[in-house]
Amino acid sequence: MVMKSNSMTLCQWVSFICLVRLIMGLEAISPTCNANDLLALKQFVGNLTGGSIISAWVNDHACCQWDGIVCEGINNVSTASRVTKLILRDKGLKGTISQSIGHLDQLQVIDLSCNHLEGRLPAEFSNLQQLIHVDLSNNMLFGSVLEAFTGLTNVHSLNISSNSFSGQIDTQICSSRKIHTIDISVNHFTHGLEGLHNCASSLQRLHVDDNSLSGQLPDFIYSMHSLEQISISGNSFSGQLSEDLGKLSSLQNLAISGNRFSGPLPNVFGNLTQLQHFVSHSNSFSGPLPSTLSLCSKLEVLVLRNNSLTGPINIEFSRLSNLSVLDLASNHLNGVLPSSLSSCQKLKILSLAENKLTGEVPKTFSDLTSLSFLSLSDNYFMNLSMTLTALQRCENLTTLILAKNFQSETFPVNLTGFQSLRILAIGSCALHGQIPDWLLNCKKLQVLDLSWNHLDGSIPAWIGQMENLFYLDFPNNSFSGEIPKGLTQLKSLISPHLDLMDSVATNGIPILYRKKNQGPSILQYHDASSFPPAILLSYNRFHGTICSEIGRLKQVHLLDLSRNNITGTIPDSVSEMVNLEELDLSYNDLYGEIPPSLSRLTFLSTFSVAYNHLQGPIPSGGQFLTFANSSFEGNPGLCGALLCPSISALTNFGPANASTTEAMSRFWLAFLCSFAFFFVLCFYFCLSNTLTGRMAWCLYSSMHRFCN
Repeated sequence: MVMKSNSMTLCQWVSFICLVRLIMGLEAISPTCNANDLLALKQFVGNLTGGSIISAWVNDHACCQWDGIVCEGINNVSTASRVTKLILRDKGLKGTISQSIGHLDQLQVIDLSCNHLEGRLPAEFSNLQQLIHVDLSNNMLFGSVLEAFTGLTNVHSLNISSNSFSGQIDTQICSSRKIHTIDISVNHFTHGLEGLHNCASSLQRLHVDDNSLSGQLPDFIYSMHSLEQISISGNSFSGQLSEDLGKLSSLQNLAISGNRFSGPLPNVFGNLTQLQHFVSHSNSFSGPLPSTLSLCSKLEVLVLRNNSLTGPINIEFSRLSNLSVLDLASNHLNGVLPSSLSSCQKLKILSLAENKLTGEVPKTFSDLTSLSFLSLSDNYFMNLSMTLTALQRCENLTTLILAKNFQSETFPVNLTGFQSLRILAIGSCALHGQIPDWLLNCKKLQVLDLSWNHLDGSIPAWIGQMENLFYLDFPNNSFSGEIPKGLTQLKSLISPHLDLMDSVATNGIPILYRKKNQGPSILQYHDASSFPPAILLSYNRFHGTICSEIGRLKQVHLLDLSRNNITGTIPDSVSEMVNLEELDLSYNDLYGEIPPSLSRLTFLSTFSVAYNHLQGPIPSGGQFLTFANSSFEGNPGLCGALLCPSISALTNFGPANASTTEAMSRFWLAFLCSFAFFFVLCFYFCLSNTLTGRMAWCLYSSMHRFCN
C-alpha cells in the first residue's frame, strides 16, 4: 500500500512539472506586450474607422497577438517584447495617422498601403529610427514629407507612391546610406531630382513617375552605378540624354516616357548589357535609332513610339532573341522592314504604325509564331496578298491592323488561317473586290473594319454566323443590295456575350487603333473593349427596307445606315434596341412617321432622320426633347414642337380638346383670309382699269371662294 501511495505521488509531480513547462512555453510563444507600445497602438487605432481590426484591437490588451502586429524581444532583455512590425495592408482603414506612431520606437517594418488614410504625415514619424521598410502607398496622404523622414538612417526601401504628397524632393529622403529603393510616383512633387544626390552609392531602384518634376537630369544620376531601375515617366524633364548613360552598366529597366526630352538618343547602349526594358515613348527625340541597341541581348521591351526618329530601322534583330515587345510607331522612320525581325521568335507585339516605311512585308514573318499584335497602319506597304499569305501562319495573331496601306489593290480571296484573329482593320486602303469567304474561318473575330475602300457587291448572308462579331465598320464603300437579315442573327449583338469585351493584352501600348471619322476628328481605341457594339454602313448603295427583325439587336450601341437608298418605313421594333446610343438614318428614301415608341430609347444621345420623306408628328417625349432641328430637316411633312414653334406656343396654354383645337384653327384661317382680302382689294382699286386689275379681281374672287 505504501509503495502504491509513493507511486501516485511521483506521477502527480511529473504532471505538475509538465504543466509548468507548458505554461512557460506558451508564455514564450505569446510574448507580453510592452505597455508603451500598447498605449501607442490604442491611440493609433483611435484615429481610424472602417477596418475590421479596430474592434478587435480596442477590446484586447495582448497587442502582440493582434492581426498585423509582430513583436520581438530586443537585445535578449527579459522584459516585455516590443512591436517591430506593423503590417495593415488593404484593411479598409480610414482616418489619419496618429502622432502616437512615433512612440513605436522599435518599429522596423510599417506597411499601411492600399487603405484610405488621409491627412499629413506626423513629424513624430521621424522618431522611428529603427525603420527598415516603409510602405504608405495607395492612400490619400498629402503635404510635405520633410519633417517626417528626417534622420531615418536605417531605411532600405521607401514607398509612398499614389498619394498627394507635394513640395520638393528633399535630401532627407536619402537620410539613410543604406537605401536601395525609392518609389514616390503618382504624387505632386515639383522641381528636380537634386535632393537625391546623397543616395548615389546605394540606390538600385528609383521610381518618380507621374509627378510635376522638371528640369534636366542631374549629372550625379549617371554616376549611380548600382541603379537597376529608373522610372521617371509622366513628368516634364527636358534636355538631352547624356552619353554618360552608358556608365549605368547595371541598368535593367529604363522608363522615361511622357517627358520633354529632345535631341538624339545616345548611341551607348552597347555598355548596357543588362538592359531588359527601354520605354521612351512620347518625347521629342530625333535622329536615327541607336544601332548599339543590337548589343542589348537581354532586351525584352523596346517602346520608342511618338517621337521624331528618322532613318531606317537599323537594328540587327537576330541578336535580340528575347525581344517580346517592339513599338516604334508614330515616328518618321523610312526604308523597308528588316528581314531579321523574323528571328525574334518571342515577339508578341509589333507596332510600326504611322511611319514612312515602304516595300513589302517579308515572307519570313510567317516564322513569328508568338506574334499576337501587329499594327503596320499608315505606311506605304505594298502587296496585301503576300502579306496576308505570310501572316496566316501566325497562329497566335489576335490583332491585325493594316489600314492606310496597299493602295488600290484587290482584296485577296484565297486564304486560310487566322483562327485566333479578334480584330481585323484594313480600312482606308482603296481596296477593290468583295468581302471574301475566308473571313468566315475567323470564328473568334470581334472587330471588322473595312471602311473607306472601294469594295462592292452585297454583304454575304454568312456574316450572321460569326458568333463573336460585334463591331462592323463598312462605311464609304460601294456595297449594294439589301441589308442582309443575317446581321440580325449576330449573337454578340443579340445578347451579352462572354467574349464581347475580351480585350487584347497590349502590354503598355496605349493606342490600339486610330480611326478616321466622318468628320475631322480621329477616333482612338485602346483595346477591343473600347469598340462599342456597332453596325456602321453609311455612304454605300444599299436599298430595300429595314427589316423588323432589327429589334433583336439589343446590344447595339451605334447604328448608322445614312447616305444610302433605303426605302420603306422605320420599323417600330427599333425601339427594342434598348442600348442604342446613336441612330443615323439620314439621307435615304424613308417615308411614313417616326415611331412614337422611339422615345423609350433612354440612352439615345444622337439621332438623325434628316433628308428623307417622313411626315407626321415628331415624338415629343424622352430624348427627343434634346435633339436639334437639324436631326429632322429635309422632311417637309414632319411637324412637332421643334419644327412648328407657333403651333406649340398656341397649345402651351393648357390641355386642348378637339373643339378648342378646331376653334383655334378657324380663328387663324379667318385671320389669314382677311389679310389676303385686304391686300388684294387694295391692289384691285389701284389698278382697276388695267389688265392687272382684272387679274387681281380674279385672284380676289378665288380667295373669297376658298375662305368661305
